[in-house]
Amino acid sequence: MLKTVRNIRKLYNAKLLFISSDETIHETIEKEFDDYFKELKIATNINDAMDLACSNTYDMVIIDTNIKGVSFSELCSELANLAPTLPKIIISDSDDNEDIVTAINYSAYTFLSKPLRAKDIKLSVIMCLNQTKRGDKIEFQGGIYFDEYRDQFFKAGGFLVDFTRLEKAFLKLLISKRSDVVDYDLIKEVVWKGKDMSIYTMRNIVNKIRKKTYYEIIRNHSNKGYTIDNFKNS
Repeated sequence: MLKTVRNIRKLYNAKLLFISSDETIHETIEKEFDDYFKELKIATNINDAMDLACSNTYDMVIIDTNIKGVSFSELCSELANLAPTLPKIIISDSDDNEDIVTAINYSAYTFLSKPLRAKDIKLSVIMCLNQTKRGDKIEFQGGIYFDEYRDQFFKAGGFLVDFTRLEKAFLKLLISKRSDVVDYDLIKEVVWKGKDMSIYTMRNIVNKIRKKTYYEIIRNHSNKGYTIDNFKNS
């Protein structure tokens, strides 16, 4: 069945953060899952966990209720403040009602009991990746959006915007510098890789992007450079 689903997220392209002070869990994770994910990091304390979660590179986090030096509710609170869109799966060696309520209140995808079975984790992760609302969709006016995971721009209804390599690189640069006016020199360096190009070539790229989306998606600042339109979900 999975083979028939288009654009499904697989384990091998997911980056997973695991937060647990349980040494047995560490051994299980490293033995069973290291080859399944693009990246797997284990944090054993709240400081390392927060640093990694805030790096904004992980697709989801699995949280053990067993964390030294901090309660499960405190950990969830800190994580919610610093990385509010990071999807969560909770694991525990008990079915404590207070922990279950905490997991629900902090929008955990599911709650799994130890001992863990490899297939349960794998299925939960792939379901979570594909069903939770992710924070990597940047929305613009008119239904245009950029899917950071798939690295593509789409129109309303999920139709792909057929950008050239230069057009997509141009927009991605403006998105990454959303609070700044991006000057011509930086555009030349990043988009054209330092190769010669004229201001007329750049303007032509801007006009093509506008025709494929809408005019205001790129804003011109005379003799300074360009900025991207405001995000709807900012």
